[in-house]
Amino acid sequence: MTLLRIHLLLSSLFLVCSFAPLAMADDQAASQRWDRSSAMAAAESVNIGLAVYELGDISSLADGKATVSKLRNLEARSDWPLPAREAAIYQFTRSLADLPRNAVAAEVMRHLQSYHAKTLVPHEEHHDSYIPLFNIRGAAAGVENGWQRTEFAGEAAALIEVEPAALVSAFARSTNHNQQSGYLDALRYAHMADVMAVQDAALQSLEEKPGLTGMVALTAEITSDNYAIQQLLINGRGAGLSAALTQLDKQLQTTETAELLVFAIQQAPSSNAALAIAAWWPRLKHNAATRDLLIDALADPELGASAALALAQEPDIQTIRDLQNIALGDSATARRAQMALDINRARLIGGGQP
Repeated sequence: MTLLRIHLLLSSLFLVCSFAPLAMADDQAASQRWDRSSAMAAAESVNIGLAVYELGDISSLADGKATVSKLRNLEARSDWPLPAREAAIYQFTRSLADLPRNAVAAEVMRHLQSYHAKTLVPHEEHHDSYIPLFNIRGAAAGVENGWQRTEFAGEAAALIEVEPAALVSAFARSTNHNQQSGYLDALRYAHMADVMAVQDAALQSLEEKPGLTGMVALTAEITSDNYAIQQLLINGRGAGLSAALTQLDKQLQTTETAELLVFAIQQAPSSNAALAIAAWWPRLKHNAATRDLLIDALADPELGASAALALAQEPDIQTIRDLQNIALGDSATARRAQMALDINRARLIGGGQP
């Protein structure tokens, strides 16, 4: 290698190394770290409402180039602090959820979905980490999800009118959360006869397709059908089951819930029975028969811990006496009874906090 080539190579390396820190500095300067209260004060220091109104002019939103140009002009405003600019863009983005998809140019959504938020504030739990104060990308994703959900709801409504049972197969095949949510939205507004037809078809497949749990849960909420709830307790699976049981408790009579809890403990899988105990005990804790049911469940190897956790929640005098009597022994049942007493005592000492 000649001296000239070596000189050129070293010169090139020097230039690269010289510009790299500048590029990093520019990138860091693009983002600003704020404490949350100061950033919010800055965001409220100007009239962002007017900017949002001008951006959201329905007559021009379909013109993607014009709206994106307005957005870029707002992003570059030097007379507004950064949090105010991003607050306006964030509010504008969220406002798009109230419009149909075809009212907003795709170019506008692409711009918002790729926006890099620059106002950073400490994470509320991890103060060494910084997160966007105005998550514009997240808001744009939420708008897109809402549009998809509405579109799928329309698709489901049309399907229900033609063949309600076909909705069950479509729901079971779907892996799209927005699609499934849209289908359930449509069910909420369907005629009762159609809901019952969907419920019957879903119940026939629930054991083989536990992914239908959400659909059966919703139809059971609408119909209050005892058999459907029992099947949900036996074959239901997934994160939505607990929420469904809690919602059902709001609609059922206390006696109905008490009978269903007996069914759950005696016939449902222990995992589902445990969810039923957690969801239904708060309203049933003063029911003597239910209290005795849970006291007996302390001896169950699979449900004993769930029963203890339930009995620890604001027990009445009789429940405390029963637990104290059982806790005198040295069995697993006695230890669970003592655990319930200890948890309740800790809550009382902690001012009622779990």
